[in-house]
Amino acid sequence: MPESIEITAKPYIHDHGARLSEGVTFLRDSKTLFWVDIFLGEIHYVTEINEPKASHKVIKINAENHFGDYPYSSGLPERVGAVFPIDSPTGVKEAFFAGKYGIGHVSLETGQWSYRVLFSSSKNVSEKKWDRLRSNDGNVAPNGDIYIGVMNDFHIGVDTKKEAEGCLFRVNLKQKSIELVLDHLHIPNSINWNQKNDILYLNDTMAFKTWQMPYVDGNPQPAERKLFIDFVPVNKGVELPQPDGSVVDARDGYSYCCVYSSNKLQVFDTKGQLQRELVFPQTPNMTCCCIGLGGDIFVTTASLDVEHGKSTGPSGSLYRVPAAHVTGKGDVQSSKRSPEF
Repeated sequence: MPESIEITAKPYIHDHGARLSEGVTFLRDSKTLFWVDIFLGEIHYVTEINEPKASHKVIKINAENHFGDYPYSSGLPERVGAVFPIDSPTGVKEAFFAGKYGIGHVSLETGQWSYRVLFSSSKNVSEKKWDRLRSNDGNVAPNGDIYIGVMNDFHIGVDTKKEAEGCLFRVNLKQKSIELVLDHLHIPNSINWNQKNDILYLNDTMAFKTWQMPYVDGNPQPAERKLFIDFVPVNKGVELPQPDGSVVDARDGYSYCCVYSSNKLQVFDTKGQLQRELVFPQTPNMTCCCIGLGGDIFVTTASLDVEHGKSTGPSGSLYRVPAAHVTGKGDVQSSKRSPEF
């Protein structure tokens, strides 16, 4: 029987205006913690992890601080689905990120940014309407490529009764190229690799599943994907057990996955078997997690009403859970690689 542990700790940091905190990322060299607010189009970070309030900084991504001509109409707001910082022992000065229309680059020193690769430049998705879509979660592959999911934006919404408009892309920043990996996904979510870097995991949120597929010589094999985790049988009583953001601990290969609308972060072994779950009774909308400083788990959550900002209690905050609840031991690596560019 998997162990269930109730987490009653106070939030690690709580920005009371937060809507959809996501994509939490620990960087080992700079000892920095990043996350995003997808809905508000913000990149957040703390440079002193043990002093989050004092070192918390925010960069807003919008058409106004875009360097040069903005490539689309500014009538729709920008979104930030994921952040890919460039780590350094002297501190993070720049980051790539997934915006509404593609992969952007931002200077943390000036706050100015620009798009580097647009989703629309992918050759085999010409029928997609980009004003209806936005980026979601993403990660950096062992070879430095960026993998990013795209889904319907908030003003459109996700309708599982209709054909899915979302997809998964692979982006090579050096070549400024973008390639479709998987199409017709309602909410492509967290992407990870196993310890050997020969399996890619993808959370398919509205199917309530995590898929696994071979990753060979830097190339995923989506035609060979198969089930890794089915979240329905391990979330009895949860109407929509949606796997959201997750991380694979490189030290032991265990997967830590937030299950949206369930109050839970679930921990799975390398065979996809549930080992334990952390329950956050005051915050149902768990969104993402990473293993960070000292082996602690850092967890993001979402507002109870993302689009309108009506939220009570700690929803939207971040939590820090002691390393005692983590099986992996030893030095903690960055939870996300820096992309090659």
